[in-house]
Amino acid sequence: MKRDLYVKRLAAAVAMTVWSAVAHAGGYLPDEAAVREAIAGSPDVMTAQARRDAALARAVGIRAGTAETVVRAIGQGRSVREPSQRFAEGQIAVERPLRLWGKADADARLADATAEAANLAVMDARHESSRQILSLWFAVMRAGQARLAAQDNARAAGELVAMTARRIQMGDAARLDGELAASDHARTQAVLATAAAAEQAALAELRGRFPGLGEPGPLADAALSVAPHDPPEALRMDYVRGSHEYRLAMAQEAQALRQATRADLERKPDPTVGMFVSIERGGAERILGVSVAMPLGGEHRRAVATAAAADAEAAARSRMAAERRLGTEFDVQYRNLLGKRSTAQAQAEAARLQRIASDRATRAYRAGESGLAELLAVRRSLAEALLAERLARVDALEADSRLSLDLHQMWDLDD
Repeated sequence: MKRDLYVKRLAAAVAMTVWSAVAHAGGYLPDEAAVREAIAGSPDVMTAQARRDAALARAVGIRAGTAETVVRAIGQGRSVREPSQRFAEGQIAVERPLRLWGKADADARLADATAEAANLAVMDARHESSRQILSLWFAVMRAGQARLAAQDNARAAGELVAMTARRIQMGDAARLDGELAASDHARTQAVLATAAAAEQAALAELRGRFPGLGEPGPLADAALSVAPHDPPEALRMDYVRGSHEYRLAMAQEAQALRQATRADLERKPDPTVGMFVSIERGGAERILGVSVAMPLGGEHRRAVATAAAADAEAAARSRMAAERRLGTEFDVQYRNLLGKRSTAQAQAEAARLQRIASDRATRAYRAGESGLAELLAVRRSLAEALLAERLARVDALEADSRLSLDLHQMWDLDD
């Protein structure tokens, strides 16, 4: 039983990889080098990098600790009444707090956790930027497909105007048919203008957010040639455990736990040890001594430790919530991919059948066997079917690319 389950999981994982490789071989995605450059110049990523640098500097400070050597100098004068004398006196002391009770090791571990969380935050920012690129890219692609469909409809409407004009000249059609054909042509031109404007707007947003990325090229017809299989649980686990969000939540949990440990250790106060040299009675007397100061911990230290423990518990709950949310996100994305791929296949078949019906209706109108109103109704149905087929294919490709991106099967930006 276990062996069969393992074989099924392996086959599903291989099928998923093949599906992604075949789909991405179509060349409809932006070049990876351009994506890297665009992400490197993203303000969100640069902000995350600046925060990372600040966090790394804080980690260095945490590792070094707050204990600093203090030099204390005291100058004073001594007056004696009988006999009347005056002496110059002074004291020089060197003091430094100690880190005891394992606090230095705790600070080192906390510094490591702080640096890890900072680096993961940058990775997460890069991944979010790549998601934005993907969304804007497919928005342009979707608008471009709508514009291409509108172009095809406008061209077909223009051909219908020319066909109707010839029939009117031959006396096979009424002038009303010419007016209807011209009106339909004007309608398709208006739709084309709207689609072209929408495409330019989407392209302007893409160029504004990520300059130098380029724009989508032609969409290959063979992009949906391989279907993915149902994912195994191992693939779902890879999605969750490989997520930057989950890894960042784990790092933040570790950071909070180490901060709680450090705060609990702080309830044991550290002594301050020093050495001093005093000169009294104008140098007639010299004193060499050692000083020890010990703070007495109170309610503040206990409150800080309690608060840090509560923060660690909250970080653990956040990590659990992220794990659950990402697991649900994978299920939704994968089912969404299957549904959109089935929709794209169904829309492609519907467009094929509608095209056959439109060709027959065109031949019937050309032969005078049907009227223009019937042909226009069929043509509009064909236009809707072709647009739906184009958009469904783009939706399926976007769903696949988004899942592959989140599975780190494309655009690996963690280096």
